[in-house]
Amino acid sequence: MQRHDIAIIGAGCAGLTAALYLKRASKDFVLLEKGAPGGKLLTVNEIANYPGFEKVPGFVLAQAIVKSAVDSGVEVTSASVKSVSKAEGGFLVDTDEESHLVKAVLVATGLSNVPSIKGEKALLARGVSYCATCDGPLYRKKDVALIGEGERSLAEALYLSPLANRLLYLTPRKELMGDPGSVATLLSRPNVEIVYEAKALEIKGAGHVESLVYETRGNEKEAAVSAVFPLLGEKSASSFLSPLNLALKNGFVPVDSSLMSAVPGLFAAGDIVSKRLRQAITAAGDGANASAGIIAYLREAKA
Repeated sequence: MQRHDIAIIGAGCAGLTAALYLKRASKDFVLLEKGAPGGKLLTVNEIANYPGFEKVPGFVLAQAIVKSAVDSGVEVTSASVKSVSKAEGGFLVDTDEESHLVKAVLVATGLSNVPSIKGEKALLARGVSYCATCDGPLYRKKDVALIGEGERSLAEALYLSPLANRLLYLTPRKELMGDPGSVATLLSRPNVEIVYEAKALEIKGAGHVESLVYETRGNEKEAAVSAVFPLLGEKSASSFLSPLNLALKNGFVPVDSSLMSAVPGLFAAGDIVSKRLRQAITAAGDGANASAGIIAYLREAKA
C-alpha cells in the first residue's frame, strides 16, 4: 500500500500539466498511466492551434509536454487503474500493480475510442480521426465523412463543413439530435449531405482513406472520401469510478469552477470533463486549474 496526498490518473495533456504544477508546488502525488505518456495527442496527425508552436505533429507536441513535466521532476508510474473507492481520510485507488491511499484524486483519463468499423483501426491517423477540430484543416476543400449523433458530433460537423468541399454526415437516427439552431445551420449548408438511419460498414484505402462503405434503409452505398471522423465509438474512460456512484452527464464528469466533482476531493480535467470544447489547450488549462483546486481543497481539509 502506497500513501500519497494526491493521485493523478492519466498522463495526457491535462494530467501532465496538473503534475507539473503540483510538482512546482512541492506537493506529494503519484501520476498513474496505463499506456504511453502523452495521451490522445499521440494519435493526432497535426496540431496547428497550440499557442507557441507552429504546425506540429501531435506526437511531437506530446513529447514536448512530457519532457517539460519530467524535466521538472515528475515521474510517471505505469499502472492500470481498476477502481477508485472511498476510504478513511480520502480514496483508495486500486491498480493492477498496487493500491494507493490518497486524500484527493484527479481523473484525467480523457476519452477512449473503440474501433467498430472494418478498416477503422488500420487507417487511424491515415485519414481516420476522432477530432474534426484537430485534423479538419488537413482536409480543406476535400470530401470527408463524419459518423455520429448528438451535440458533440453536431459541433464537429459545423466546424468541418466550411472547410470541406463536401461533408457526408451519417447518423443512425431518423433526425438530427441537438440544438435546433445548430441543426438548422447545418441543414442550410449546401455542401452537407445528411444520411439518416445509416450504418458505416467499412473504411477503405491503400495506406490512406479513399472511401466509406455504408448502409442506409437496406441499401448499401460507397462514397469516395479523403477522411472519416467516426464519433459513435467514443466513450469516457471512467468505468473505474463506479464504486463512487458518481452521476455522469452523457458519460462525462460534471465539475465546478475548481474542477471538483460532486464527490468532495474527486477532481477531473481534460476531455473527460463535461464541457463545450475539447482541445489540447483546454486540457492544459484544466490541468492547471485543477492543481490549484486540489491545493485549496487539501489546505481547507487540513485546517
